[in-house]
Amino acid sequence: MIVADASVVVDLLLGPGSEAGDTLAALLAHREVVCAPHLVDAEVGQALRRLAAMGDLSGTGATQMVRDLADVPILRYPHAGLLQRAFEFRANLSVYDGLYLALAEALEAPLLTGDAALSGVPGAKATVEVLATSS
Repeated sequence: MIVADASVVVDLLLGPGSEAGDTLAALLAHREVVCAPHLVDAEVGQALRRLAAMGDLSGTGATQMVRDLADVPILRYPHAGLLQRAFEFRANLSVYDGLYLALAEALEAPLLTGDAALSGVPGAKATVEVLATSS
């Protein structure tokens, strides 16, 4: 079981070529259980919107990737049980990022991310693996 943040999921949707996306694709191929807070869908959607707005991705491509996201086998968790712990990381992380770290702690699972800020957060008990992303 692993927790994946939005940066890793975006790279999976963009296709082969990044360490983050390729790692997640391999884990899914081996039937690894991939988990994330429900927030992942909104964050991935926002990242795809930004890529399309910047011209790095066509609007049609971004729309298709949002559809494809529904098919990615991610076990999504509600925020309610994670919010208090996520807020405890507020000195170092946004609450959004804290939700991923809080979930990794709760599940005792490693967190895969492209964001180095999630690594080495004081008081965090989860293992964080920072992977190279395309963005």
